[in-house]
Amino acid sequence: MDNAAAIGEKPQDVVAAPNQLTAYFTARVTFFEQLAANALPTQILLANFSGDVTWSHYCLGIQQVFEEAALSCPPIAGSTESNMSTMQSALAITMLGEQQQRDLYATDDLIWYTYGLPLVGAEVVEQAEDVAQVQAVFQAWQKEVVQQVWPVGSKGLQAEFSRLFGERTITCPVDCMKTAGPCTIVLLGIRPENEQLAKHYFQRHFHKLTIG
Repeated sequence: MDNAAAIGEKPQDVVAAPNQLTAYFTARVTFFEQLAANALPTQILLANFSGDVTWSHYCLGIQQVFEEAALSCPPIAGSTESNMSTMQSALAITMLGEQQQRDLYATDDLIWYTYGLPLVGAEVVEQAEDVAQVQAVFQAWQKEVVQQVWPVGSKGLQAEFSRLFGERTITCPVDCMKTAGPCTIVLLGIRPENEQLAKHYFQRHFHKLTIG
């Protein structure tokens, strides 16, 4: 589940962005979280606080994620706050999924890379080419070239390093303290025998971690 607030087309939004794009980036986070759980989405719930007119735009943004992954978009249900007019845009997207049959590996049995750059706010729109691409991540995950997808969000890489690797020292060429906003960068766990193959999928901003 992920949400976005004060990002959209309302005059008082902090970040100005098309509603479809806002929903797209919010849906990307939840989609990557499904992959992290070795699952694929089967149902989508949309909470829309931006008014009736935005519902269809938000749905288009969600559907765009699945188009990039070459998947059928699951049914979208939810509700819109239409009684009260909000001053800023807001939405929340929840995906329910079904776990897939995949080989599981311990964290220490995989080689870890970052893919993408940590970006936030207007940077996400201005540097779209630096954002981890849904198509590349999903295709590599689907073919099990990538064994584990680990999304990085607002707390940044360092917080995810602590969750994955404990107190070990991690060397990474990317800014580890910067927020990654709507999961503009991901951690990828790759089996050693697939390391060279993975480089064909991720040809930009693909950096290997050194784990002490």
